[in-house]
Amino acid sequence: MEADLEEKRILLSPENSAEFHNQVDFCIGTGRMGLALQEEYLRQLELVQHEIGFRHIRGHGLFCDDLAIYQEAEDGTPEYNYTYVDRVMDSYRRLGLKPFLELGFMPEKLAGGTQTIFYWKGNTTPPASYERWNEMVKALLTHLCARYGREEVVTWPVEVWNEPNLPGFWENADMQEYFKLFDNTFKAVKEVDERFRVGGPAVCGGSDEVWIRAFLEYCREQSIPLDFVTRHHYTTELPEPVGHYGYAELMKAEDGFANLHTTREIIDSFPEYRGLEIHITEFNTSYIPNCPLHDTNRNAALIARQLSRLGEDNESYSYWTFGDVFEEQGVPFTPFHGGFGLVADGCIPKPTFWSFAFFKKLKEKPGRCVHRDDNSVVMRLEDGSYRGVVWNMADHRSGYDFRVTLEMAEGGEGCLLTRTVDESHCNPLKVWHDLGEPANPTEEENRLLQAASVPFTHTERAVCRNGRVSAGFSVEENGLVYFEWKPGKVHSDRGYSYLRTEQYPGINPITRLDYPDVDVIRVEDTYYMVSTTMHFMPGCEILRSYDLRNWEHATYVYDTLDGTPAQRLEGEQNIYGKGMWAASLRYHQGKYYICFVANDTHRTYLYTAEQIEGPWEKHQVEGFYHDCSLLFDDDGRVYIAYGNKEIYITELKRDLSGPLEGGLHRLAVSDEGHPGLGYEGTHFYKINGRYYLFFIHSRRDCWKRTEACFAADSLTGEFTGGDVLDDDRGYCGQGVAQGGIVDTPEGRWYAVLFQDSGAVGRIPVLVPVSWEQGRPVFGEEGRIPERFELVSTRPGYAYRPLVESDDFRGELKPCWQFNHEPDRSLILHDREQGIWRVRTDKVCGSLTQAKNTVTQRMAWPGCAGEVTVDGSGLNEGDYAGICALQGCFGFIGLTRREGRLHLVVQCMGTEDGSMAPAAEGKLRELTLLSPEESVVRLKLEADFEEMRDKAFFYYKRIGEEGGPGFAKWVMADCGHKLRFRLDHFTGCRFGLTVFSTKEAGGSADFSDFVYRLR
Repeated sequence: MEADLEEKRILLSPENSAEFHNQVDFCIGTGRMGLALQEEYLRQLELVQHEIGFRHIRGHGLFCDDLAIYQEAEDGTPEYNYTYVDRVMDSYRRLGLKPFLELGFMPEKLAGGTQTIFYWKGNTTPPASYERWNEMVKALLTHLCARYGREEVVTWPVEVWNEPNLPGFWENADMQEYFKLFDNTFKAVKEVDERFRVGGPAVCGGSDEVWIRAFLEYCREQSIPLDFVTRHHYTTELPEPVGHYGYAELMKAEDGFANLHTTREIIDSFPEYRGLEIHITEFNTSYIPNCPLHDTNRNAALIARQLSRLGEDNESYSYWTFGDVFEEQGVPFTPFHGGFGLVADGCIPKPTFWSFAFFKKLKEKPGRCVHRDDNSVVMRLEDGSYRGVVWNMADHRSGYDFRVTLEMAEGGEGCLLTRTVDESHCNPLKVWHDLGEPANPTEEENRLLQAASVPFTHTERAVCRNGRVSAGFSVEENGLVYFEWKPGKVHSDRGYSYLRTEQYPGINPITRLDYPDVDVIRVEDTYYMVSTTMHFMPGCEILRSYDLRNWEHATYVYDTLDGTPAQRLEGEQNIYGKGMWAASLRYHQGKYYICFVANDTHRTYLYTAEQIEGPWEKHQVEGFYHDCSLLFDDDGRVYIAYGNKEIYITELKRDLSGPLEGGLHRLAVSDEGHPGLGYEGTHFYKINGRYYLFFIHSRRDCWKRTEACFAADSLTGEFTGGDVLDDDRGYCGQGVAQGGIVDTPEGRWYAVLFQDSGAVGRIPVLVPVSWEQGRPVFGEEGRIPERFELVSTRPGYAYRPLVESDDFRGELKPCWQFNHEPDRSLILHDREQGIWRVRTDKVCGSLTQAKNTVTQRMAWPGCAGEVTVDGSGLNEGDYAGICALQGCFGFIGLTRREGRLHLVVQCMGTEDGSMAPAAEGKLRELTLLSPEESVVRLKLEADFEEMRDKAFFYYKRIGEEGGPGFAKWVMADCGHKLRFRLDHFTGCRFGLTVFSTKEAGGSADFSDFVYRLR
């Protein structure tokens, strides 16, 4: 889906370190301070503080006449009025803000000239009397100290004037006059309290370097102990005016940072001021309040880049401004008009609002920077989690998106949270445009705009996959993404299962059951899949599907195989880990073919049928072909590919009865020398004139199944290729491989492979396959995606479940298979009463030798089986109950000792956790109680999630008041460890079993089996 995107990888490691000075919340700008008397202004500021939380606020017009601080009596004596300024300061402090006091603009009665600027006519001339200016400054600061506390107010930074290097803001941009103003103001402030910190010159524009150098020279000459330097920073060239608006071209970001660094170098060239703090008291992209760029997602990405770098040389940087209640060019006429603000009219956060909110999240908790580049900043917090911001800044539209992959060096698992702001998510400007650009949105339109201004939140869990933990996300052009990586496992509370609640929304695993060694074909609109059934009978089960995801039972190929004593469990003989293996399923010229070997008889079998349901005709193929695969070539010839480590291709006779004398027989591919499992599990195809061999083998450095593919242009040519899939789906390091590929009617391709999943067995996994230059590509970027497109050939089809409950009141359901060949003479099936009665005819050393044990596969990630057992027919030493059937079996049931029935748990343990067959297990038996009644309700519950592989046993006493439906389950044991081993080589199954240990002839009744999926 995103394979064509450039990938940017970020290693999240505690060993990494990067410099990052984050002062995103130090200060925010505002228009003239008198606007704080308006309700909408305060609503916007409250929103900003709630989500971001700035520490200081800097605004114009402190001494403008709308705040009315300076008045004169009739005799010309100065009078001071702090009514409005107190309201403003009270509002700021209520919202957690300290003023960054800009002592700027001149009261009309104190002004030395008439020059004004902006719609609100702020006077920008020097004072007529510096003495009265100084007294006004001192009086204001003294009042503030008295009202808010001196210890508090002296922490408010003080800046003298605004942009005096621009003639509009300071009459004639008179440098020497400004220096005089600064000198007077500095001394006046310090006279109130030496602890006040005072700085300037707050310059902006092309002459800033000249001004800063001259300013420092003046301060040095006058021995002014300057506290900090201030300047402004805008990153656009002269805007192109179109109507009311100005469309800006950006300067190169590096040029802007270089300009800022020049300020640092100038300051440090003065020994007296080396290292002096720089405060950027205004910054933005464009410096005009009607630049549409300000309203866009592009602006958010550009500002994110600025926020990642501005702390390199500067102590703080204040965005201009927090909101669009701003009147330099008049009262705003639409909610979106290119205003400076983070918030549009109607309390609508613009995309850039979230740039600040996201960078504030980076410093919300203690941590340090571990990564910073031109597109991202990442912090590692003290609790081991990570937070980061990623942006995709585009100078010009190019359609460039990229994908970020986070690699977690510390392993484990966790949750990746992302909040995305881009043109597809969180773009209120587009919604406003689509609504018709209303100048005065209705309440409903305003609600829509606010809803469109919220980041898109996404979460996903990431687990260790292929030995590493990684997760990722895409970043659109002009996009901005905040992420958090929170390590930790899911700790479900008292049995809560999200997957069960959501009905397992992911595609894989496709059956949740033990169906290994799969081969799959399509005949018209129907897919068929065959799987290994080993020692279970009826055998060679075929499943049917119309979408490759959902499957149901179609048929069994045989009821019994050869009827050997071992297949019939005579004496202590058995065929565990043997029997029918790895069938090849083909459809050719109206006939179905199934070919497989049985490892107990060392024969190769061929079954054929005109219909998938049968009848199936049994044949034998001369020779023994391990993990074989049939190929019917276009010229009528038939081949079989097979082997372990060395893969051979042999031409067969036309009737498939054996090798064709003089026909092709060659070594196709060799994996000799492999220290682990070499190539096997062959699947052989001819596709578009080329021959393909697919295998499984293990990695050389560890046990992990891996899929390989080799191809040749002819059967006599060289087969070349290699591994095509090495992925564990993030599940316990268990690889996915071995199986067939199949196409859909629409021409899509998929592979059906399987994955080792612990004691539950080997479960099929569906993998999308594409083709590049005649080579198959499994999954996406080497991984099996969680979700991908599937099309059903019969939409709405209702599939019969592969496992299910059975009241035994009809034919035995096809989900049941016998452990080995049954002896039906020992079975009585009373369909009217719903009784399944089994009688013994031999003495067994273990329940694994019991005849007529009827089984169903257990399901991942967990399941439970319940059954009612009547033990009245048991003889001395007999056992009857429900088991978790495998070599390391677990059992709960009834036994008769000294004439009385006892409820017991039996468990077969082993010494280690390897897959090797257990030489000799240790049988543990626990007697629970001796019930008075002969009928008991039993339950076996299995937990396979994350390969926990445990069985738990429960019972109910039927005789309790209220009947079995009301009696409480009693846990019989603390649990038994289940293990997948090569002795049985199959997944664990529920088994209803009865066996004798002293004398044959006893019986037990089973009824009302209930299967519960988790």
